Amino acid sequence: MEIYSTTEKEWLAAFESSDTSRILQTLDEVRNSGSVKILPALLDLAENNKDPRIRNEIVTLIGEIKSIEAVPFIAESLNKHDFGDFLNALVAACWQSGLDFSKHLTIFAELFIRGDYKTALEAFTVIEESLQNASEAEIHECLRFLKDAECMVTEEKLPLFLELRKVIQ
Repeated sequence: MEIYSTTEKEWLAAFESSDTSRILQTLDEVRNSGSVKILPALLDLAENNKDPRIRNEIVTLIGEIKSIEAVPFIAESLNKHDFGDFLNALVAACWQSGLDFSKHLTIFAELFIRGDYKTALEAFTVIEESLQNASEAEIHECLRFLKDAECMVTEEKLPLFLELRKVIQ
């Protein structure tokens, strides 16, 4: 069970609020002094709250994160949640952050396959940026996944898919 500080508990309560200005103020506080422990709740908020101002603030915050400890939280949320038309912005924030997602290449390969063209392009960029830090086993696993999923690639994404496989090999 995760133990939160008093401040983090207040942030979590604010995320449950229907008051948009309170949520936006809390997001600003999290940006300035938050911890990675709050990321799952933040990404739950991104999935459940459709207000574009809140979602844009979350994308900005994700794009500014520099702590490598955030990577598993972000990758797991991308794997677990359906962000709908907001997915491509979150995936873009991953490569914009400059964080190393090399241990999660397969998650981004799956996002490439199941997402629309924009999401596929953003996932391609995350994979490409993370390859230099990936182990041979991680690269092999990603290639195996892509080979198995090739039949699911839409005609629109096929040229991009072929290029992704080339870049990974």
